[in-house]
Amino acid sequence: MCLSLKIAAHNHFRELVLLRRVRDRIEREYPLPLDVEMLASTVDLPVVVFVRRFRDAYGLSPHDYRQAVEAVRNRKARPGQKTGAAR
Repeated sequence: MCLSLKIAAHNHFRELVLLRRVRDRIEREYPLPLDVEMLASTVDLPVVVFVRRFRDAYGLSPHDYRQAVEAVRNRKARPGQKTGAAR
């Protein structure tokens, strides 16, 4: 593998580690308002690039990911409710 490919692979891996930290932070702080600008600055990326890379890595934008986490937590908070169509 040439040196430039090693550097690119290393940078990509580093970026994925940082995105994972952001994802974990969203899961921990899901009740708080989502500040995409602040999250992008922690990864040292412009907001547009951050959102695109987050979506590429996890299949959802940071906002949609936060909403999904909230929905899962809400379902777990109400275990007695039945899931299915109303009759």
